[in-house]
Amino acid sequence: MIGFRFDLEFVWGFQCKVVGLSKSSPSFYYPPPTTILGAIAEQIAKEYKIGEKKGKEIIPLLSANLLALGIKPLNCTPVKFSDVNRLIALKVTSGIPYPRPDDIAGSFDAPAVGKTMLSPLEGEPPCLRVIVIFKDKTINLRNELIEITSDFIWGIHRIGSKESL
Repeated sequence: MIGFRFDLEFVWGFQCKVVGLSKSSPSFYYPPPTTILGAIAEQIAKEYKIGEKKGKEIIPLLSANLLALGIKPLNCTPVKFSDVNRLIALKVTSGIPYPRPDDIAGSFDAPAVGKTMLSPLEGEPPCLRVIVIFKDKTINLRNELIEITSDFIWGIHRIGSKESL
């Protein structure tokens, strides 16, 4: 068994949509466990020079080896909100300009996007404490034993796709 405790410092918060809901889905209060495992898997893939195809096998291996994963705010309160911010691309499709000049208002689809702001309670940047415990120190990726070390934790530079870590 091996465990790690580490703190994640954010600038403002993160965006992580709930899968399966409408395109205007809310965000989670805290990053889901898969984003933490994905960040660790990214570091393992980078260290062992594992390509993207083979690298997709790392998260299921980490999940099968996972005993516990906990997230606790240290100095912040999560606040969920939605805002509308989309980049609009001007283009011509099949000879028709977009947005359509005859229906400008109907040409823009801008659903609200859920985000979570981590509002700090003090003057420090918002921090989340993460505890991860694995059953074994190693995972077996295609007959190659990979030891899970703190170097992978120190290498984490992002959690998920859109965050301010």
